[in-house]
Amino acid sequence: MGVTTFRRPSARVAVVIIAVVAYFVLSFRIYDLVDGLAEDLLAALLFGLLAAMVIQTWRLAVIVRSDGVLVRNSWRDQFLRWDDIQGIDHEQSRVQRVSILMTDGRVVPCDAMRGWATRDEPHAKALVQAVTERLAAREQQAD
Repeated sequence: MGVTTFRRPSARVAVVIIAVVAYFVLSFRIYDLVDGLAEDLLAALLFGLLAAMVIQTWRLAVIVRSDGVLVRNSWRDQFLRWDDIQGIDHEQSRVQRVSILMTDGRVVPCDAMRGWATRDEPHAKALVQAVTERLAAREQQAD
């Protein structure tokens, strides 16, 4: 069992499109409001904020490995050992949520699998299936 990475492609595309549109719309508005150095500083600040948003969304992933699961959320990475994982929860409604349930009662959300259910559901189902299969295989090895 190798390493498998799960991402939501629609989130990446959406954030890049939103960032590009927002940059152009807001930068033209900045040019109307201020002149000179303030204009350049505000444009640079806007570009930096939008770039940070794209980078944070781009890095979102859930990586299933032989020794555990690496959850790469927006601001924090968490490595979860298989021994500490109890199961996985997949809430389906208009917006889906996937969380990993820990043996100590914690719930670790997977930001990479949070989104509109219609487009991203196959990716979430594949993650749930992969984690469930790994947990079942570990239980069989323990017996």
